[in-house]
Amino acid sequence: MIKILENAAELKKEIAQLGKEVAIDEILRIDLPFIESQPLFTVLNIPSYGQDRAHNILFVAQDKTFVVSGVTTIKIEKKFEKFLKKKHGETTIGIFMLLKAILKNYSHEFWSIRDRMNALDLDPQLDSIEETGRDLRKLTDRLEGLLQIIMELIEEEIDCFNPQLIKFEYDLLMTETRYWLERCRSHNYRIASLRTKSEMKSNRELNDTMKKLTTIMTFLTIVSIVVSVPGTVGAIFGIPALSDAYFKSHTQILIITLIATTILSLVLGFFYWRSLNLKQR
Repeated sequence: MIKILENAAELKKEIAQLGKEVAIDEILRIDLPFIESQPLFTVLNIPSYGQDRAHNILFVAQDKTFVVSGVTTIKIEKKFEKFLKKKHGETTIGIFMLLKAILKNYSHEFWSIRDRMNALDLDPQLDSIEETGRDLRKLTDRLEGLLQIIMELIEEEIDCFNPQLIKFEYDLLMTETRYWLERCRSHNYRIASLRTKSEMKSNRELNDTMKKLTTIMTFLTIVSIVVSVPGTVGAIFGIPALSDAYFKSHTQILIITLIATTILSLVLGFFYWRSLNLKQR
């Protein structure tokens, strides 16, 4: 008999009534698929997405099966109803339906991560890429754990589970799990590609900034030359000994010299600016 429970507290009460000792709280702290099979009981815990640390726990002891699930109510499909009266049929179908619901939940999370990666393709932001990469690695680890549990349920020959009743569907579930696992692994390479795109974007932005700084420094250099040349000439002409002896009576020459040096500085600055080809970079 499968009994659906609301939370882990109810599960601990049911386990206590059976006289079993199981560290449910410690099991809930495990963020990856976990299975423990003892001669008198089997406990299965698989985390899922969509809720805050949602867990899916299945406890089987004697002829009783307790389920706490965040993704499914263990609704038995009609085609499996004929197996329920067979030995271990109910627990086998219950475990299978739970595994199937978890895999569907993981596939939805994969599509969500993939949509985020598609958005990052257009606008690669390093922080978002790193966060997406962590989520993808976590999903990959969970899929690896799920596949390990699916294989272990066959290899360990657990008493409460008989995969031969649904051999074709179970093999199909294993194949589908491998498929999603390989898709996650292949997208880990795409994360590396997004990091490269982000670095290239940062380099382009840095180059643009350096170009702007170069333009500003070039302009300031030309201005300083334009200002300093006539200033220097004026300072020389302003020496009292020279002014009184010669330039005081030749004011026009002084003015013409200042204007000429200023124009010459502007012309030379203009040609220097043109030689840099800043607009074409």
